[in-house]
Amino acid sequence: MINIENLEYIYPSGKHALKNINLTIQKGEFVAIVGRNGSGKSTFAGVVSGLMKPTKGAVFVNGINTKSKKNFIELRKTLGMVFQNPENQIVFEKVKDDIAFGLRNLNFTDTEIDKRIEEISKTMGIEDFIDSFELSMGQKQRVAIASVLAMNPQCIVFDEPTAMLDPKGKKDIQNIVTDLHKSGLTVVYVTNVIDEVLPADRIVVIENGSIKAEIKKQELFDNIEKMKSFGLEIPMIMDLLHTLKQKGIDIFVKKWSVDDVADNIYAYIKGSDV
Repeated sequence: MINIENLEYIYPSGKHALKNINLTIQKGEFVAIVGRNGSGKSTFAGVVSGLMKPTKGAVFVNGINTKSKKNFIELRKTLGMVFQNPENQIVFEKVKDDIAFGLRNLNFTDTEIDKRIEEISKTMGIEDFIDSFELSMGQKQRVAIASVLAMNPQCIVFDEPTAMLDPKGKKDIQNIVTDLHKSGLTVVYVTNVIDEVLPADRIVVIENGSIKAEIKKQELFDNIEKMKSFGLEIPMIMDLLHTLKQKGIDIFVKKWSVDDVADNIYAYIKGSDV
């Protein structure tokens, strides 16, 4: 799906933001890109999505070189991006106009646009959203995601999509992202919040513009100390289980939820399985 070869990005100021990035993301995969603030992960999102051009190396999305201007429309149909601040994507007063904007740029007919708006509004549960500027930040982010989904991409790059949201808004967006991945969408999810990467198939750690580690989901629990060494905050539940394991108490969980952990700790104490 996405092939990144010897990628480098240098800002006009001379700052070397990305260095020697080589990465392959398979179709249907959920890959989390994590790193502390200033590590280069948001620059990575911008370059992979084609909004920023590599200084060196190349990014291919389904064989499309993101540097190619002539393939820009095809790229936009294949890969979309959701920004940290939804207001960067909300440009019209009416929600329908925001969803229609990208479709018009891709030369969809009015009939096709109306059909897409109706379908995606139902999917995202935003049929009752009318005035974009009267929505909460969480609702605006749902509209931003809907605007990207309307173009029916195969992949979406999410650049810290919950950073500006309240707890409910964060949970809503996380559930939406998880559901999109389950439906077959390829997801590239940029964040520094480890709680949000638990649904990911693979975690890629970026530090000082370079990939420092790649960790599969099933290996995450055994790499907590490594994650901490990169300045990443570990979820309380995971940290608790890790501490218990170090003391010889190995609690197995299938889901990283408070209820699941509590049930399994209780089962351990009782000497039974859940």
